[in-house]
Amino acid sequence: MTGLDVLEALGSAPGPVGLSELARALQADNGHVHRLLGVLTRRGYVHRDEANKTYTLGTGVVQLAGSLLRNMDIVAQARPLMLDLVNMTGESVHLAHRTIAGGVYIARERLARKVTVETEIGAPVVVHATSTGKALYCRDSAEMLEKVVDLDALERFTEHTITDRLGLLRDLAATAERGYALDNEELSIGVRCVASPVVDIAGRIRASIGISGPSTRLDERTIGKCAVLVCTAAKSLSELLGGEWDFPLPSSKPVTFE
Repeated sequence: MTGLDVLEALGSAPGPVGLSELARALQADNGHVHRLLGVLTRRGYVHRDEANKTYTLGTGVVQLAGSLLRNMDIVAQARPLMLDLVNMTGESVHLAHRTIAGGVYIARERLARKVTVETEIGAPVVVHATSTGKALYCRDSAEMLEKVVDLDALERFTEHTITDRLGLLRDLAATAERGYALDNEELSIGVRCVASPVVDIAGRIRASIGISGPSTRLDERTIGKCAVLVCTAAKSLSELLGGEWDFPLPSSKPVTFE
């Protein structure tokens, strides 16, 4: 019997377990189980309740699980969800990842032989003019945003681009409230996008997943339906990463572009 056996027994127990009960479950003598519990307790993998003299899993197990989840390949986790979105919408689907220096596109999926929106893998995300960028930073304060974008010098790409600090902060607040971001031809004329944040085990927005397509196809009604699909995918990816997607799931009603 090893310490792993002890951890598995504690993990399957419905609640705190005493030494004798644990030893019986493991079919081992009390002394051997007690020695293993001592080692595991000192390392933080087991917690001992001194008052009740019972044992439960400790925070060390949570930390190990968090390390595993953080190191999972997010692209591999996201790809099946992205392919589902492509098949359901017929549009391009992009995955952006948050870094210290800003967002970057790390994956895309699209249908072959169809005119779709192209995004280069490794390209930086334009925070203020893309739905993926807004979704990545929708919960950041102005001070945090300043680390990746100059709020007083927002570049204009089209007549729809948000170029003032207050306007961007309002848009980000709306994104956080509804659970998805919109790009209404703000980076490129004729292109609309909708994206939703992906939350990791620490409760931080780690990535965003978005749908992009020509504005002729992504009208107000269609993009409203896409918002539901992309939020559902972001929620699923968050859960795969151990996170809790704590945004509201939208209805499929048409959106209103301002």
